[in-house]
Amino acid sequence: MGALDSILLATDFRTASQKATDVTIRLAKALHARVTVLHVREEYLTWPVSPFENQDQLTDYLNQQEVALVEFMVHAGPPADLIVRKAREIPAQLIVIGAGEKIRHDQLAVGPIAEMVLEHAEPPVLVVNPYGPELRFERILCPVDHSRVSRRALEDAIQLARTFHGQLIILSVVPEVSWLTAAVETGQLTDAKLEHEAQWIKEFDEFLTTVSLEGVSWVRDVRMGKPAEQIVAAAQEYQADLLAMGATGRTGLVRVLLGSVTRRVLRQLPCSLLLVKDQAAFEQQFLLDWETINRLIAEGDECLSRSAWAEAAGKFRQALALDPYNTAALDGLIHTCEQLGQHETAQRYRHRRDQLRQRS
Repeated sequence: MGALDSILLATDFRTASQKATDVTIRLAKALHARVTVLHVREEYLTWPVSPFENQDQLTDYLNQQEVALVEFMVHAGPPADLIVRKAREIPAQLIVIGAGEKIRHDQLAVGPIAEMVLEHAEPPVLVVNPYGPELRFERILCPVDHSRVSRRALEDAIQLARTFHGQLIILSVVPEVSWLTAAVETGQLTDAKLEHEAQWIKEFDEFLTTVSLEGVSWVRDVRMGKPAEQIVAAAQEYQADLLAMGATGRTGLVRVLLGSVTRRVLRQLPCSLLLVKDQAAFEQQFLLDWETINRLIAEGDECLSRSAWAEAAGKFRQALALDPYNTAALDGLIHTCEQLGQHETAQRYRHRRDQLRQRS
């Protein structure tokens, strides 16, 4: 997060978004950040859309709170895609969004829009749980796996703990491994699992020396077991109001695979969540994905030249999976769908392409 001076607040004016607004105000005041608000309505056949009646009320509220409001944007289209795109255009250093409204077995499961933003967005995303502890940054739980991205999450957690004088709990979960795996990792047969645990804890302690915890009230916690279960349990035991963690998995142009641990936590989110990504890996994969996109579009155009309509459609859809905003791929799909007699589908793609061109 570093020097945070630009926040994008995504709102649908429901309960979770109202809580997200309060958190955004708290952050903006403490960090002297500027705020851009975005409300996305679902697709309509007409453009532009009229502002929601709640827009003026929210604008007045932010002004009363003396928040530096840059702009209040209202758009129509796929909500997650537009949130990700606007965050990139601003550019925002943090996205704040409500987690959703769905409670399952007395626990909140993150809604589909928030989860898609978590997957696709490049900057850190703060997902506010409206049913968990009120987010005042008083008790921040940061699970780490000693990786580069978890170090970045820890640095952001330290910054928040300093700013709001909160307590920081740094958690490392020793993963369960078989005796054979432990023996291979440690190079010894006797007490292999104990040695594996000792090596993990040593690595954790060495990891902690790479960050500055000066001026922060913090504790260290080591647990054994399944990481997602231990993370949720620790958040509940410490009554954490924020869980700050790094995303894991392969990053891409508009997608990051969150990893099994993160996804399991999202299914039973105990409090609000700050998810941080590996910027260096993101930028590296950005270039690789552009090469792939251009190759797929070229292959699709070649299929068009020999009237292989179905094959061409497949190539263009693969390109859109990597970049939903690619108008060249949309042009190719419009043409192939028309040739295949799929006129309604072609019209939907044409409407989407025209909207993208109007916004550019």
